[in-house]
Amino acid sequence: MHWFQTLVLIWCGLTVPVLVYGLVGRDGTGRLGGKPKGPLVDARWGWFWMELPAMLVFPAVYLAAGQRRLAGDVLVTLWLAHYVHRTLVWPLLVQRQARPFPVATAGAGAAFNLVNGALLGWFMARLADYPGDWFSNPRFLGGAALFVFGAILNISSDYRLSSLRAKASGGAILPRGGAFDYVSCPNLTGEIVEWIGFALMTWSLPGLAFALWTAANLLPRALWRHRWYRERFPDYPSNRRALIPGLL
Repeated sequence: MHWFQTLVLIWCGLTVPVLVYGLVGRDGTGRLGGKPKGPLVDARWGWFWMELPAMLVFPAVYLAAGQRRLAGDVLVTLWLAHYVHRTLVWPLLVQRQARPFPVATAGAGAAFNLVNGALLGWFMARLADYPGDWFSNPRFLGGAALFVFGAILNISSDYRLSSLRAKASGGAILPRGGAFDYVSCPNLTGEIVEWIGFALMTWSLPGLAFALWTAANLLPRALWRHRWYRERFPDYPSNRRALIPGLL
């Protein structure tokens, strides 16, 4: 369907100004010491409302079409494995002393998740046509390996960082141990890798769009955090990169 492909390509193109703005701008959430703008909400509720559309919309659109396929069921299940944790479990583990969340950021994140969920759900329900041997296809197998590796890196790094922050009672910390010995933001690296893997497994424009949007949002955030760590801690390891060991 040409209109759908055109819509997704436009959505992909919008990642360019978002990335440029992030690279030349600053952290707008206030998480790195700045002052967040506008009304604020408890961090746990901010996370919940921001991620809820992602958990619901993709599966709902896919199931509502009534054209289930095994490949679609598997891909939706993998999506839910990530977003049930991110929506229902992770917010409960955010420290009570975490900075309040800007309502505008939560709203923008919710809208982003709504659009991506709708595009993926429509594609999977109406346009996806995977061969019977898709699960042994190198694209699926390579994507699955990246997805699992990225998810493990993302979640383990998130939990390590949360534990370190809890021990510091909300004070500034210099993360150490695990993948933090190589990059400043392994949790963000993991999430980018995870959704690149998902894009390969779906082999779809909406999957590519979601991976591009993830990178456009998280790459600047990793650079912000890396810069803040280096400014805040004079003994910050000089060989540690922001996102990719030895490169970036």
